[in-house]
Amino acid sequence: MTDMNETGFVDSQESIRLENIGTEDLFNRAAAIQKILFENGAEVPVEEIESKLKEMTEIFKVPAAESQRSVTNAFLKKYNISKTKTFTEKKSAAVKKIAEITAMADMPDTWIDCTGKVIQIWENTHESISQAGLVGDETGVIKYTIWSSAEIEPLELNKTYDFKNAVVKSWNDKASVTLNKASLIAPSAEEIITVKANETVLTEIKDRVNELRTVAELHQGGIWTDLKANIVQIFEKTHESISYAGVLGDETGTMRFTIWKTAEVERLEAGKSYLFKNAVTKEWNGNFTVEINRAGKIEEVDEKIIAKAAVFELCGCAVDIQAGSGLIRRCPECNKVMTKGMCGEHGKMKGKYDLRIKAVFDDGLKAHETIINCGLTQKLIHMELEDAVVTATENLDPECINEIVKQELIGKYYRVRGAKTDRYIIAETVERVNHVDTGRIERMKEIIADELKKDKNEKAETVKSSDFEAFEKILNSIGNEDENDETEAV
Repeated sequence: MTDMNETGFVDSQESIRLENIGTEDLFNRAAAIQKILFENGAEVPVEEIESKLKEMTEIFKVPAAESQRSVTNAFLKKYNISKTKTFTEKKSAAVKKIAEITAMADMPDTWIDCTGKVIQIWENTHESISQAGLVGDETGVIKYTIWSSAEIEPLELNKTYDFKNAVVKSWNDKASVTLNKASLIAPSAEEIITVKANETVLTEIKDRVNELRTVAELHQGGIWTDLKANIVQIFEKTHESISYAGVLGDETGTMRFTIWKTAEVERLEAGKSYLFKNAVTKEWNGNFTVEINRAGKIEEVDEKIIAKAAVFELCGCAVDIQAGSGLIRRCPECNKVMTKGMCGEHGKMKGKYDLRIKAVFDDGLKAHETIINCGLTQKLIHMELEDAVVTATENLDPECINEIVKQELIGKYYRVRGAKTDRYIIAETVERVNHVDTGRIERMKEIIADELKKDKNEKAETVKSSDFEAFEKILNSIGNEDENDETEAV
């Protein structure tokens, strides 16, 4: 089976060889493939190639460009023609500056040569990737990725290299440099002294001087910055290469942060304020985060920074209680949630009890994952932490508290206010509401009415809970519906 690196390599090469071909012109595509085969000693009638392309596009409904790649690969395999030889020896790569490569985001899969200085090496997140990070020159900075199949020795921080036969890729309208089995990297004879990134000239990474910015000013990826912020929340660890992750904030807003183990941060506590030096912003799915790696440094500050996140409010039905809710134990050292008596950071610990709820509220348009702290949880389930511990002990099952949480919340409506992160709402208040959102009722009424128009004999299923009396009246007014006492949790 062809691995993903080779596939990406072949696709990128073929897109160059077959450029400027009309997207719907099968004959032109077939002629381009015929030329490739002829250059490699295989004479194939253009009608045969065109027939294969037509079969792919018209019978199997494969897009024209993908059909062209597939048919090309099939003929290369049939005539035992090397893909690497075919797509690397036919065309020399153009030498580009980093700024020129960055401007190629709208024309990816292009071969280039460049020279760059390694200014950052990222933590490896996938076995198919040998190394990834940032390289730059006096014109700018760009991401590089070395696939494992390239069999290239890892690059060293702050050293300058010549990149040969690299492929420009594009993701989220941003260009990057990819190196595969056809690429070469060698130490450059001419060292790059300075690197320009975001209008800032960088020398040695440890000596970088950054502007002190606020959270609100960090609205794009790739910004090197210093930042004073308060740690609002620390998440449970999800990867062995991460020391801490969570939410930080200042008087202008909040954002997610990640601190990699290479930063060698010994201790970080929620509620305390810190100076983050040499932090870098990243963008993912439209959200911005700030990261600290081996180039960064964190110092605790005496001043108290108040994190003021924009308040998010919803009114919705509790439809799910996620794992990790109810009675939990936290590490007395770092306050992280423990699993089976173990802290991921400090090993086996006695732990301290805590209550929380990880709930999902549906407001009729979207499901919102929400974290509810101990104080609010006690009010919602009408049980103090000490009583929860006693109840769990008597039942010899901590999960019994989670069942109580489900019984109290599922199917009921609440008004929730709190800070919104990229994934969670951190609840500040959770109040029970005894009426159904009229907007939600109207939307559900329209859906049911449409179903009844399609088939008058079809029974409409409805969802009931103790909060649905008003909704039931509307359903009864439509007529001929059977009540269904089963509440379905999404």
